[in-house]
Amino acid sequence: MRVRLFLLSVCAALSATAASAHGPQIQITNDNNKIVTRALHKDGDYSLALTAPKSVYVMPVVANSGVWYSKPNDAIDPITLLPAFPSGPGLAYGYDLADGGPQAFAADSVLSVGLLDGLKIWNGSTFVDAGATQLKAFRGSNANVTTPDANFAVTSDVGPFDSLSLAPVAANHGSEGAEVHGSFRWALLGDGASPTSNNSDGVYLLKLQVSSTQVGLAPSDPYYFVLSKNPKPGYLTAAINSLGFASPLVQVVPEPATAILLAMALAGLPFTRRTSR
Repeated sequence: MRVRLFLLSVCAALSATAASAHGPQIQITNDNNKIVTRALHKDGDYSLALTAPKSVYVMPVVANSGVWYSKPNDAIDPITLLPAFPSGPGLAYGYDLADGGPQAFAADSVLSVGLLDGLKIWNGSTFVDAGATQLKAFRGSNANVTTPDANFAVTSDVGPFDSLSLAPVAANHGSEGAEVHGSFRWALLGDGASPTSNNSDGVYLLKLQVSSTQVGLAPSDPYYFVLSKNPKPGYLTAAINSLGFASPLVQVVPEPATAILLAMALAGLPFTRRTSR
């Protein structure tokens, strides 16, 4: 009987932990009326510390039910034994309240992530058009990329390019307060339309920017997702180096071993902000 009660209490605790988790989010801040992209948190708490600016986020794409999703957090749910977080990252913007300051993202303003270019793939020497393959971004916690939803964006070879918006910012960030965030999912479309169609192995590049409807708030600098799917040896490091960013601006998630190897490979890069390309 005691064993049964113990197991029930453990399951309840694990379930509560899973329920309170929110998954991978990029911390963003309003710095002197400009949006700044910072470190990617694999999970909450998103507002415990102000993280350093980041411009490149390196993460794998992993298959789930035949769909290849970006996967910055590979945690497994202890109850279902399924992936705890199907994809990500989204945006976390609550640090303005955590540090005791005024609300930096105005109530009723809308934060959006815009696609700035078509999807690219590394050919061994440079990034080129990914061909038929596109990438779909969609909002919310639903793991099913095929679910009809108006809140999505798809890459295209020519502009104008899509964008994806969060819900309007609430006063004092509503019930979530300093932990406020909005989740996004990202999935490859091998034929440009179907999430279960075949797509090539390699290193993909996505160029993005965060903007806001808030008057006087400038958008972020462009930032990049580098998405790896069974790349050839050396391709991932070469692809990252080609972007020309200093190593402190590059974040690799989720594997610690991969991060260490890439940090060693990137150590030769200058520790200064890159020049305009």
